[in-house]
Amino acid sequence: MSEQAPIVDVVIPTRGRGALIDLTITSIRRGELEDFALWVVDQSDEDATQRATDQHIQVDSRVHHLRAAPRGSNFARNTGVAAGRAPYIAFTDDDCRVTADWLRVLTEELADPETWAVFGRIIPDEMHRPQMPPEITPVSASLPIALKDSPKRRVYQEHRFDLGFGHGASMGFRRDRLQQVGGFDPLLGVGARFRSWPERDIGYRILYQGGRVVYTPAALVYHRHWRGWDEIRRTYRNYAVGAGAAVGKYVRCGDHAAWYLLLEWVLDQGVRQVLSGVFKWRSWQKVQVGLMQLVYPWFGLAQSWRYPIDRERILYVDRP
Repeated sequence: MSEQAPIVDVVIPTRGRGALIDLTITSIRRGELEDFALWVVDQSDEDATQRATDQHIQVDSRVHHLRAAPRGSNFARNTGVAAGRAPYIAFTDDDCRVTADWLRVLTEELADPETWAVFGRIIPDEMHRPQMPPEITPVSASLPIALKDSPKRRVYQEHRFDLGFGHGASMGFRRDRLQQVGGFDPLLGVGARFRSWPERDIGYRILYQGGRVVYTPAALVYHRHWRGWDEIRRTYRNYAVGAGAAVGKYVRCGDHAAWYLLLEWVLDQGVRQVLSGVFKWRSWQKVQVGLMQLVYPWFGLAQSWRYPIDRERILYVDRP
């Protein structure tokens, strides 16, 4: 008889972060909910992450290390999902520290069969702030990355363009519902062709099919801000490209109302950020980020037409 599946699989996509992931794994292992399997899906070109993970594998059979081709964070997430068997799946990132009740809160939300996905709160990790080398240009406080600090629980349903539920550093899914929507789009996400928008995209597809997404501040994750200005600028550019590529996909699949998403992005992330950078923050960095949101979505939109699409599941078709 096969071994019984745990209640939840935890998946961490990673590439080239070395021992940074040690704190993430440690925090998960110390959590209140002990019935889990942890899958570190490693796309690194070197073995530093594997060495850090192996130290946990030697003392904890719940921890697993998987090698995957360097084809983006969504490809890694799908790989981790396929490796496990648990009815619930949780995701965090390799630069995060989860709280002791994080997994328990996610699984309790997902126990409601009407809930397809749940996202949690993400705030800066002030206890483990990495030391930035002096040659790295500091980042304006006006440019947070991967934060979701709302104190109120909220349910998202029916309105498929209301996509402000959170980020991939703190999210969970019912396995059956994740499979129903086709998993994560392999061409979206960090390191993939279109670089960003993985969480918004899968939330859109859940809401499009009539599902429900919950945001709960109780599922708390601390995020370590290790990026300098060059990395932050690249990240925001990736956001813009991903926004255009996602909208292009939706329009090509017949949802012409998705042009609203592009308009909202350009106005909110572009025009508003430029004005805020000039008049409120007086930050040239914020102005640059806003200008990127006015320009780069059109690059993603134009490139969208070069790739085949599975119109039934609203996914790009991966071509290795």
